[in-house]
Amino acid sequence: MFLRGGRHNITRPRNMCGATISYPGSPGPGGPAIVSTMIEADGGSCDAASFRRHNGGFYHTDALASGSADVATLIFANFELIEARARGLNPDFFSLKDWGVPDFCQLVLFTTPDRFRTLKAELRKLVLAMRRATRVIHQEPARALALWTAHLTERSRSFASATSRPRTTMKQAINLLNPVTLHRRMRARRLETNIVSATLPAFPNDNSIAADYFDQLMSWLVRTKQVEKDAADAAAAYWTNEVAL
Repeated sequence: MFLRGGRHNITRPRNMCGATISYPGSPGPGGPAIVSTMIEADGGSCDAASFRRHNGGFYHTDALASGSADVATLIFANFELIEARARGLNPDFFSLKDWGVPDFCQLVLFTTPDRFRTLKAELRKLVLAMRRATRVIHQEPARALALWTAHLTERSRSFASATSRPRTTMKQAINLLNPVTLHRRMRARRLETNIVSATLPAFPNDNSIAADYFDQLMSWLVRTKQVEKDAADAAAAYWTNEVAL
């Protein structure tokens, strides 16, 4: 993600040469590997040493808004873009799969080999339940959003009940009536609803991923020096569609 009209004047991937990259895990190789691959796919080339690195964790919007970074990797269009726009910024992004990077933003369930063998039947039921829930999300998005909103409201009430004091203080009462506080709460709830609405279509249909996908992902990780080749050769043992198909 980047901001239109920013100091680095980014309009296409190859403009990112020499940019300051915000990414979790900085100063590791991940952020520069992603940006370099995109630049190469756009016909450009630059030394990885030209990139500056910023570790702001997952606070990507803060990093761009403050000028601490020019670009941020590992962002989600259904979250950071909406958050940035809500803050009055002008964000844009380059999709991984459009610019040579394996689309590793996938929903993957993790366990250990022993637990997988022991709980295989239960894990199969979990995947089927997720599949049924995804069908509701895709076919009845309004219902899915209503269920989420109801769940969130109930959680908020439970938390408030568990932490409330016997008597409301004068300061708390004033805060509840304060139009600035009320406006802030309404804005936060609106942002939350927009993020959930954008997230609903992103859920995968069946939780399976082709083996070739992982082969290509590991090849890219080796080529960009993010993992050793020995680790890539053992990757076939990491993934299975056994309970998904």
